[in-house]
Amino acid sequence: MEQIIYRWDLDKTYIKTDFETLTGLFKTALEKAEQKKSVPGAPSLLKELQKNETNEIYFISGSPLQMRKVLEKKLVIDGIRWRQLVLKPNLRNLLLGRFHALRDQIGYKLPILLEDNLKKGRGSQEILFGDDAESDAYIYSLYADTIAGKVKKETIYKIMELSHVPAKNQKQISDILEHLTHHDVVKKIFIYLDKKTPTKRFDLYGSRLVPIYNYFQAALVLYTEGLITQTSLTRIILDLVFEAHYSPVIFSNSFQDLQRRGVINSMQSAKIVDCIKENLNEKIVPLPEGFYEKLFTHLDALKDIKKNIIIDSVKQIDYVKLYLREHEKHIKRKKSMIDRILQ
Repeated sequence: MEQIIYRWDLDKTYIKTDFETLTGLFKTALEKAEQKKSVPGAPSLLKELQKNETNEIYFISGSPLQMRKVLEKKLVIDGIRWRQLVLKPNLRNLLLGRFHALRDQIGYKLPILLEDNLKKGRGSQEILFGDDAESDAYIYSLYADTIAGKVKKETIYKIMELSHVPAKNQKQISDILEHLTHHDVVKKIFIYLDKKTPTKRFDLYGSRLVPIYNYFQAALVLYTEGLITQTSLTRIILDLVFEAHYSPVIFSNSFQDLQRRGVINSMQSAKIVDCIKENLNEKIVPLPEGFYEKLFTHLDALKDIKKNIIIDSVKQIDYVKLYLREHEKHIKRKKSMIDRILQ
């Protein structure tokens, strides 16, 4: 297998967090590593990905620097190895009166992503994981198209102006753009739907971006891309059964959702079903009575679905127009969240 760099957000993408209520904020800040809960399937998927020793795992999170020890311990408990863990200097931002920087995502994440790519130069391809709680879909897509040479510098300068990126970060991004070698390296962007945002809202990003309701769906896509093995797919399924109590219906509905959206075609579906049936049976791992029969009945029915939707794989995105639209939605979400916290 080729080397892939996997970049993950942490909050809501890997670790369950609640920022929507005051109680949730305090709980998140005070939780010990042993108390933090992972999003079902995320540790299993990462552990399978890191079995390819050439792969590298990078975490970039909006969590404050002061949480580093707790977060690192949590990842160690889960058996995750990582190359880099970047956290946000929010305490320093607060002490220096940089209140906008506390909320800023573009000025925080974009230069980190661009600078790391600049250091690596041509070579490894990347797969990005984020969630729908903030602006991950927008930032990851902007990053991918910037390094691919599909976004003009003037567009990025305009976005930085609109989003009030701090002057220091603007200069950092501008300097990187002057030295960036363009190459198309981002294979996939996965957005975990923590807030259950309708998948239709992400269609404008093209097929490179895949919204997922769970990590079984991510595993299916990575398997079709040849990035995890049959054995890995089987282990992830079993972990979701034992740790998150996934039923045959959940697996079937998740599979069918990808078919309906055209993420997986009929040929891939048949291959996946045969793979699961071959590698998952009672002789290997005993599961609750009737589980295999129900699962295979549901999956066999999916093999006959021929409807495939063609999704434009190359989207010309107007990032300035999209920013204005997303910013308006973001303001409404923040207002709603503040109202809930104050209640």
